[in-house]
Amino acid sequence: MTRRRVLGVTGLIVVAALAAAAGFGAWQGSRPALLARKGALVAADRGAVSSDVDATIEELTLRSSSGLAVGALLRRPARTPGPHPAAVLVGGINLGRRIALARGPEGIARDAVILAIDYSLQPRRSAWRGVSALGTLARVRPAAFDTIASVLLALDYLESHPDVDRRRLFLVGGSMGAVAVSIAGGIDERPAAVVALYGAGRLGSLVAHALAYPQPRPYPRPVALAAGYGLALLIAPLEPTRYVGRIAPRPFLMVNGSTDTLIPPVNVNALWQAAREPKEVIWVAGEHVQPTEAALLETLGEVVRRWLVGRGLLPPA
Repeated sequence: MTRRRVLGVTGLIVVAALAAAAGFGAWQGSRPALLARKGALVAADRGAVSSDVDATIEELTLRSSSGLAVGALLRRPARTPGPHPAAVLVGGINLGRRIALARGPEGIARDAVILAIDYSLQPRRSAWRGVSALGTLARVRPAAFDTIASVLLALDYLESHPDVDRRRLFLVGGSMGAVAVSIAGGIDERPAAVVALYGAGRLGSLVAHALAYPQPRPYPRPVALAAGYGLALLIAPLEPTRYVGRIAPRPFLMVNGSTDTLIPPVNVNALWQAAREPKEVIWVAGEHVQPTEAALLETLGEVVRRWLVGRGLLPPA
């Protein structure tokens, strides 16, 4: 075999391998693949339980036939009889299930069951520095798919709960959680509505901007660009703009900060343009929300509550 022919055959093999990898990657982001990753709910292990006059809060670990295990906090109203509306709540990546205890969800939690879930991967800020970045990259792809599967498994749990009105399930996600619910809402038809707080699309530029964002130790711009676009390439099947349009004809709400410098307007607009009617965007004053901003969290909770009431998913106050 001539050298030219060897190179030609080698090139064909490489192209075929890349095409197969791309095809497999796309399949991993498909509805059948994500439902298979979710599996079937086989157990909900109960942990610590606390109660007061307003709510009962219970630690849970949801277990799937696929091997997926999801840490969660279940918050049930104590003042009103069920069955209640119910929400899967996905906070920012550093907050996880603790979002169920924050000030913001209280307006919803008065009348709805809240199930807040943990992320499959909770990297430290240093996870993208030096050799640590290699280990993070190896874990982030399966963890991203597991996060979407976790939202779907949480819906399974709520749907099976005797205190939940299955006709009034909805998803609420904040920051990276907004990305997760925008995808999960497009995959699963059970949520009657989806709410994305401080959400956006075009993950490559979004993550790159966040890594270079002013902070005590911002990443150099070349490193931020490489990490952001590298991450987006790894999880390309989970670009939220591919899924959010499938939420229709169910309503979709975006809530974003009018002076948010962490999420560029072009990324907010990318998600908005990909969504289909009925959709609505509400701009609130201020920067990107932080867990310590009690007043802003309460404002967000009231904005979301009014929107849900207007669609019959929560009772009027």
